[in-house]
Amino acid sequence: MNFSLVFVDGNLTADPTGKQVMGKQVTSFNIAVNYAENKVSYFEVEAWDKVGESCLNHLEKGSRVTIVGDLRQDRWKDGEGRNQSKIKIVAQKVRFDSKKESNQGGGF
Repeated sequence: MNFSLVFVDGNLTADPTGKQVMGKQVTSFNIAVNYAENKVSYFEVEAWDKVGESCLNHLEKGSRVTIVGDLRQDRWKDGEGRNQSKIKIVAQKVRFDSKKESNQGGGF
């Protein structure tokens, strides 16, 4: 069995969004990871169940987080029949490195 465990530290680029999928909470958000020399990478993150609920309730645009998760590749055909794909991080754990006033934070 192969796996792709990643650790990423960055800031949310917008408030997270949530929805129910087959009775489970899924929260999505994007983070920006800053590197030396003003370089930035952007990553899409998905968090499920209790991790997703916690992210939806406690994170906002600009929040700093550290994420431990798996890389997943989604594949689909667009409206013109062309193959498309994107890689996202499916969070196993999210540590809240900055928080809202009422948030007690989270940890690993």
